[in-house]
Amino acid sequence: MMLPNRAALLLITMLLIAPSAQGGEPSAESIKSFADHLYGAGDYYRAITEYERLLFFYPTHTLSTAAQYQIAMAYLEGGKYTQAIKQLRDLSNTYAGSEIGRKAQLSLAEAYIRKKDHHLALNMLEEFLASYPRDPRADAVRIRTGWVYLQLGEWQQAGAEFRSVPAGSAERRQAEALAGESAGYPGLQKKSPALAGTLSAVLPGAGQLYVGRPADATTSFLLNSLFIWATVEAFKSDNDVTGGILLFFESGWYFGNIYNAMGSAHKYNRRAEQRYLDDLQSRYGISYLRDDRGRDILAFTLRF
Repeated sequence: MMLPNRAALLLITMLLIAPSAQGGEPSAESIKSFADHLYGAGDYYRAITEYERLLFFYPTHTLSTAAQYQIAMAYLEGGKYTQAIKQLRDLSNTYAGSEIGRKAQLSLAEAYIRKKDHHLALNMLEEFLASYPRDPRADAVRIRTGWVYLQLGEWQQAGAEFRSVPAGSAERRQAEALAGESAGYPGLQKKSPALAGTLSAVLPGAGQLYVGRPADATTSFLLNSLFIWATVEAFKSDNDVTGGILLFFESGWYFGNIYNAMGSAHKYNRRAEQRYLDDLQSRYGISYLRDDRGRDILAFTLRF
């Protein structure tokens, strides 16, 4: 009965002593290289394991700080924003003022953007500019700040940020072009949620038709018409109980039709805004934090 347990214990012992019998752990450089390879291949969680392995065996090595940063970036690229934010916040505080601390702060802003916490992202970007006004990335950060304002629909503030890039800057051309583009934000074709709701209140389905959803408009019109007709017929036949039940359900359909029309208008507007941003991104080639080695923390390519 004890033999299987002893065999398992022997196997574990052999696995534990195997590395030392073969010359010990791989070097920190080898582990980091393999982890970077996994990261570059998009295998973020295995990469995290390798970076943590480096930290376990070589906690004081010069590569340990870079490994900590890459763990945070792997969480970020893997969509684990809460973990990424915690790691990046710790790094930006621990190494404030150093290159790794600055990169962590910019990456923290990106994590907030991806998590849709745009105001927190703005706080990070503006804090970076206040703390490091002469950083070589400062003008690119100003453009990124303007872009976040555009995502919030604050086009005037976005334009001001773009125009704050000084003359002579390598990013000036991009900034001027984006400032001009931001002025076109108010001209986006949008639908009024209030008008959509009012139209559907007057005639069920009319608000949906207004926002370009004819199928929803037809469904809403037919359902409400059917319930209204049935309710009227029930009361005309002195069938008050049935009429009351039908009226109850029709009230739900009627007010739901109004709410749906207003919601559809909001969705229409969000899609219009997203198309506008996607168009700018495709034409201006805006990318951010795409280099896993940290060589280009921000990149902007203007296309005509």
